[in-house]
Amino acid sequence: MTFLTESLEPFGLPCVPQSAPSDAHQRRLNSYLLNRHRGAAAVRDIILADIRGFADLGLPDVAADLAIVLRLLLVKCPEARAEMRRLPAWDDSAAARLGL
Repeated sequence: MTFLTESLEPFGLPCVPQSAPSDAHQRRLNSYLLNRHRGAAAVRDIILADIRGFADLGLPDVAADLAIVLRLLLVKCPEARAEMRRLPAWDDSAAARLGL
């Protein structure tokens, strides 16, 4: 199982988002990269937390857009693929509640 698959599976999102990255995705990545001084893994964790938040709010389209941003981050900063610690608050119920 790849890192991207493991990261997006709890949210019911495809591991390879279907749309191609746009300028809006790149701009959103650039805004997340303002936190790069905290490390690439921290930026990744912020994006994943936002994906979870939007999935929990019932906004799967926004979560899918952030999955594209996550993919861009993993290409630009391979060190972000370091072992991801699973936060205790994460569970698999978010996707189930959304019917994803």
